[in-house]
Amino acid sequence: NRAIKESMGTSGDPSNSQKQAEMDAAEFPKEILQLLEEKCGTEPFLKALASVQNRAREKREKRKQEAAAEAVHNPQAAAKRKLRKQEREKQRKKRRVNERKAARGSYGKKPRLIINQD
Repeated sequence: NRAIKESMGTSGDPSNSQKQAEMDAAEFPKEILQLLEEKCGTEPFLKALASVQNRAREKREKRKQEAAAEAVHNPQAAAKRKLRKQEREKQRKKRRVNERKAARGSYGKKPRLIINQD
């Protein structure tokens, strides 16, 4: 529906170069939103959607302000939190690299070629 496409910032062109599984996973929430819009009408749906988006944005801003305040008031705790975040990011990158390797079939060590020189 037009309102959903505008709110999601998409043009609605399904011929993007995305994988089919990703497209299916991305389409499901859009279908749910479309059903909700059809059920309650475009105007109330858009008002509710805007309200939810605003609340989410306010929560993000509040968390960001709290993190900044923590960095000022308790720099050791903030540094510890940043180190944990960096470690999680490092592990996530390693996991994703291994997943990509497994997907293309080059996971694990390759056997060495041993040449006997008798």
